[in-house]
Amino acid sequence: MSNKSFIINQLSELNKVSKEIIELTKSYNLFLFEGEMGSGKTTLINSIVSILGVKDANSPTFSIINTYLGDSSQTIYHVDCYRIENENEVENIGLLELINDKNLCFIEWPQNIYNFLPSNCVWVNIAIDKDLRKINIKT
Repeated sequence: MSNKSFIINQLSELNKVSKEIIELTKSYNLFLFEGEMGSGKTTLINSIVSILGVKDANSPTFSIINTYLGDSSQTIYHVDCYRIENENEVENIGLLELINDKNLCFIEWPQNIYNFLPSNCVWVNIAIDKDLRKINIKT
C-alpha cells in the first residue's frame, strides 16, 4: 500500500496529479474520488481524461454514468454516485458491470456504493484547506 500527497494552489498544477493517476492506470482500472461538494473531483477527472484524449468531458451528476472514448479507442467510464440512494439502484443502472469491467472507471462519491467496491482500487481524497486543495492518492 502506498500513499502520495499533493498540495494544489492553482488549477494549472492539477496536471502533475493527473499524470500520477494516469501512471497508476497501468496497474489499476478503478479510481474512487472522495471529497466534499465543490472540492474539485469532477475537475480532476476532467483533467485526467483530457490527457487520455477525451475532448468533451462533463459531470455525470444527472446521467450518473458518462462513457468517453479516449485515444486508441479506449473506453473510459466517469460515474457520479451522489444521487444513488439504495443498493437496488446500483444493480439497475448497470454499475456492477462497470466496476467489474477492465476499462478505466473513475467514480465520484464512492461511499454511496461502498458495499460493491472491490479491494483493488485507487482512493483519491481531495480536502479543501483555505485556497488550497490537498490531494491524497492511496493504493
